[in-house]
Amino acid sequence: MSAISNDVYYCPRCDRTIPKERVESADRELKERFGVDKLSSLRCPVCDCEYIDLDKVVKGGEKYARERGKEAGPA
Repeated sequence: MSAISNDVYYCPRCDRTIPKERVESADRELKERFGVDKLSSLRCPVCDCEYIDLDKVVKGGEKYARERGKEAGPA
């Protein structure tokens, strides 16, 4: 996986990111289509894991977060 930018939220279980500027519009879309409103509370709509704000992670810590998420396995 390539380096992860810090302007995203990261789900360690799903190993996916969402750009911070996309959260509001994606949350609105998920509410309209599926009745899911987890993004507004910064939780992954797929696995319900709390997103990690990579702006708050110590440099190099994103690799650790990915490894811990893989150990936890799917929800």
